[in-house]
Amino acid sequence: MGAVLVFFSGAEKTPVWGDRIKHLHGYFISCFQRANSDVQKEIGYPPPDSEEAALKYMNVATNQVSNRFNCLGLTLEMPFKDCATNPDPERGFSPDRAKNLGRNLVEALGDVYPYLRAEGEFWSAFGEEDAYVVPTDSFKEEGFVMLKKRFYSDVRPTDA
Repeated sequence: MGAVLVFFSGAEKTPVWGDRIKHLHGYFISCFQRANSDVQKEIGYPPPDSEEAALKYMNVATNQVSNRFNCLGLTLEMPFKDCATNPDPERGFSPDRAKNLGRNLVEALGDVYPYLRAEGEFWSAFGEEDAYVVPTDSFKEEGFVMLKKRFYSDVRPTDA
């Protein structure tokens, strides 16, 4: 079974991760969540245990882009069949729903754009609901198994 939630994987614990990127990460996902109720931020790939552990994932585009350009970098994960946050048994996660997700992603980018290169503690203007949330993999649904590896480059068959 594929992903059943819309979630993001970021550059947590890589060398660039600090207050600025953490707050941009939280704010962007919150803006996206306000624009599209399929988006959630609590369930996802948990961050690496340490900065040292994150270094072995520098081959992943999100981490490489974030660190090379000192910017917010995220990987969007989305459902293949249906979204557990707003199930639609008739149509599932349809092409129209995916288009709407893309449209809303652009809206969220518009919201976060003014802060992408802002200096100082710009995040003090953000609300509590815009805070970064450390994702957990504790999602429970029959037949769904969250990958135990953080990034797609590490995915191996579970029976290997």
